[in-house]
Amino acid sequence: MNNLILRCAESRDLKAIHSLAQESGFGLTTLPKDETLLTERLEQAILSWQYTRDTPGSKYYLFVLEDTSTKEVIGTSAIEAFTGINSPFYSYKLSKRIKSIRSKPHQNSDELLYLVNDHQGHSELCTLYLKPAYRHDHVGAFLSRGRFLFMAQYPERFASTVIAEMRGITNMEGNSPFWNAIGYHFFNLSFAEADTLTLSTDKQFIADCMPEYPIYVNLLPLEAQAAIAQPHPSTVPAMNLLRQEGFFYNRYIDIFDGGPVLESPTVHIHTLKHSQIYTLAITRKKLTGPRFLLANTLLNFRATISVVNLDNVQNICHITEDTAHLLNLESGSSLRVALFD
Repeated sequence: MNNLILRCAESRDLKAIHSLAQESGFGLTTLPKDETLLTERLEQAILSWQYTRDTPGSKYYLFVLEDTSTKEVIGTSAIEAFTGINSPFYSYKLSKRIKSIRSKPHQNSDELLYLVNDHQGHSELCTLYLKPAYRHDHVGAFLSRGRFLFMAQYPERFASTVIAEMRGITNMEGNSPFWNAIGYHFFNLSFAEADTLTLSTDKQFIADCMPEYPIYVNLLPLEAQAAIAQPHPSTVPAMNLLRQEGFFYNRYIDIFDGGPVLESPTVHIHTLKHSQIYTLAITRKKLTGPRFLLANTLLNFRATISVVNLDNVQNICHITEDTAHLLNLESGSSLRVALFD
């Protein structure tokens, strides 16, 4: 894994990112297959790296994972700095209603779905996709967790709460049982069409078309009920990783495929909370021991994974010349470090 670098997405990455989008399947809303939409997202990301603290608006930080041995972009991950700035951010809140009949000894419990925008203004983890050939040796964990080092370095750019919408249940043809049971009846659109509209419009169509009243879960088809708060099989590893980072499910789900929404206070995210700043020193010695997440402290973000030697007395992190080259850093530079293994 020493040849992998997580860095800011650049204009030259468009073709590679579009290729990843094409192979990612259905339900990954923030990685659109439409090249025009994808170009707009990439341009938004490039501008986001450049903004100063007093610049308002929605910012989108898109990272790519590059295999430097082949110069191939093999994955993406991103952070939406503040949801709902330019358009509403909707979720379903799953609530329970208890009713009893006086003449009967038992109570009835109904679950209802309420359309809410409770996550408006939170930061969102999104756009996570890794080529299947690289899904080993915790590369996916690096692609996901590396983002937290950037958040730790620039906390003023993000909200106090972070959420992550997990991709829900869909089949190979892109059909979602949850969407077919609810959304389709109000929009008359396929799941894929509605999913695309969330990026290409201001989402007003959701407010215009979604039912105003709560939906009783027990009136839905059994297949749709079973899909509520369930992640897509390919998303389970990413969901488990976020749980290890301190994220939890708080009974919110995606309005299209019913996938779970996880959340965490930003300061409680494990990697972010336990990362530290060291001064970099280059060594020619062979290093052994556990691996660490390493990142520069620049807006031109670069991160990698390597074995290091930490001197906690002098606050120095010893790394090899090859690792320093990956990060574009020299001795004496600042380095943010977090345990990986």
